Amino acid sequence: MSLSFLPKNMSGLERTSTAAAFLVPGVALTLQSGYSYGAALFLIGALASLHKWPRVPHDRATWLLVASMLTMSLLWLSMADPSERSGQWDRPAKFVMAAICLLYATIYPPRARPFYWGLVIGCLGAGAVAMWQVHVEGAPRASGFPTKHTNAIQWGNLAMLMAVMLLVQASSIHQRFRWPGKLLAAVAVLAALHASVLSQSRGGWLALLLAIPLGLVLLYQIDRRALGRVVLGLVVLLALVTALNYRVVAERMHIMEKEVQTYDAKGDASSSVGQRMEHWRFAVDMIKEKPLIGWGFGPYMEEKAARVAAGKYQQSIVEYKFVHNEVLDVLVKRGIVGLIALLVFYALPIWMFWPTRERLARHADAAVRAQVLALRLSGLSIPVLYIGFGLTQVFFAHNSGIMFYLFMVIVTWSTLVGIERAGQQTSPRTANLPARP
Repeated sequence: MSLSFLPKNMSGLERTSTAAAFLVPGVALTLQSGYSYGAALFLIGALASLHKWPRVPHDRATWLLVASMLTMSLLWLSMADPSERSGQWDRPAKFVMAAICLLYATIYPPRARPFYWGLVIGCLGAGAVAMWQVHVEGAPRASGFPTKHTNAIQWGNLAMLMAVMLLVQASSIHQRFRWPGKLLAAVAVLAALHASVLSQSRGGWLALLLAIPLGLVLLYQIDRRALGRVVLGLVVLLALVTALNYRVVAERMHIMEKEVQTYDAKGDASSSVGQRMEHWRFAVDMIKEKPLIGWGFGPYMEEKAARVAAGKYQQSIVEYKFVHNEVLDVLVKRGIVGLIALLVFYALPIWMFWPTRERLARHADAAVRAQVLALRLSGLSIPVLYIGFGLTQVFFAHNSGIMFYLFMVIVTWSTLVGIERAGQQTSPRTANLPARP
């Protein structure tokens, strides 16, 4: 099986999806809303082939993911702010659009190599943007273009995710590269981690600390002989990033510790950490009263204002629409029913991408097996890190959070489906059937 950059036997629709798979990570954090360029190309391909892909069978996992996307669309529609008028349809529409693009991409799957190089270029671009903003423009935090007009938390967390995705891919297929290629990948990972630190987003590092143990457990199951080398490499990489940004890291940790102590001692919710902790306290109290279906957006905001006015909670939480915790935000607004939809949206890709021995053993060719492992680990990192991001931020409330999750899952899954389909020994009658998850 060929994994070359642009094989000659690719159709126009496959070239479109491959270009989109390169663009989604390639310009995600370099251009304003850069992840949207690849998404738009996926949608163009889906609409251009609307007379083809709906008639081709899809595998069960893809249909389940489509159903989860559509369920999330309904969930966000039910949590929308009516005062936004047409804007309340923005988030739900993205989930619907992604479902359409997923069905197209799994029938005309992108190639793995352009996706990989999109990650490399995207990580290098994120590092370059961060250093330009902080060291040349003098911005206090890296946040992506336009400077000081984008959210540093989202931008920095996505830089962290791209670094992890590139790291697991490069580690899995490292035998394919000579030393210059390996060095370039290491520099790209370091650049994206550096960008995350310069964004001063602490949630990204919390997510990384939660993800590392899972990664090491998987590595132990798959290739325990490499465990020592990987642990050493992680220690060196994190130590290097910390050394390059020691002042920033130490200052942010000191501020966080001080804000926690101030909230605990005085109940001061005016700080970043204090406001989050006050919001969580308020949300937990509200959830206890309506645990099944939640309060809904309007009553939630009204009740918050009333309780703050009564002196039960600090004034700092009134202006915010979200709780700064993905799970608590869904629970308080849509109860256990909404929480189930969110947890499925996280859990489904984890199940789809999980690199079981049986899934890897389907591929006799070592190079193909390594590529499959690279994509499965890369895809697995998306929901795992998003769970970590969601501990301190409602990530899906932001355009970048929704678009990046949806389309990076689409890229990774459809690329994996293409490789596994090509590796099957099929008869002409079943040649168009998708591979099992």
